[in-house]
Amino acid sequence: MALQHQGGSPTYRPFEEEDLEVAAELFYQQWGTEAGERLGRLDAQVNLCNYLMDADWGLVAEGAGGELLGVLLAETGSQPAAALGAWRTRREELLAQVAPGATFGREVCRVEAEELALSQRFRAAADASGRPEAAAEFKLLIVSPAARGLGVGGGLVSRGEDHLAQTGATGYYLITDDTCDVGFYDHLGLSRLVAEASAVEPGINLYVYGKEL
Repeated sequence: MALQHQGGSPTYRPFEEEDLEVAAELFYQQWGTEAGERLGRLDAQVNLCNYLMDADWGLVAEGAGGELLGVLLAETGSQPAAALGAWRTRREELLAQVAPGATFGREVCRVEAEELALSQRFRAAADASGRPEAAAEFKLLIVSPAARGLGVGGGLVSRGEDHLAQTGATGYYLITDDTCDVGFYDHLGLSRLVAEASAVEPGINLYVYGKEL
């Protein structure tokens, strides 16, 4: 199910629970899966729930026809993640659609686990040294393939930065790897703070990008 952009300037609004399925479709289009179409889309929803369990703020970009063009999820630390329990419940409901005993969706992919560990190490070190980038984390940024090059990603990031500045955050960081367009963050003026080779996926590098606000 390809998402079609109908033209016009995007509008931005808060992420809502009803956005999960369409946002997961963007996730599926971006990273795909080896689980096949049905389980692949289910897996994308499970993965998105994992991100939403950590995020306390989200923003979506919509096209003129109401189609979802992009999503930004962030952990700002400015408010409790009140919906964590709801997203955990939704995740378990999705996993219940899989045959009993299957490990599908319950095992974090190895690179994702590596990135989570890198995030935790970076935040601990940055907190200890007083780095401003430790104040918040952009957990996930997805842009529809149909909207690439139209400024949607930059619009989401700039509005995310505005939100962080309003909460008093001194900066933010994000984790990415070579399966994404890492040059996009260079283009936006973020600093590459860490680069290290993946220990589990040959040829893949992990990165920490950050920006002081």
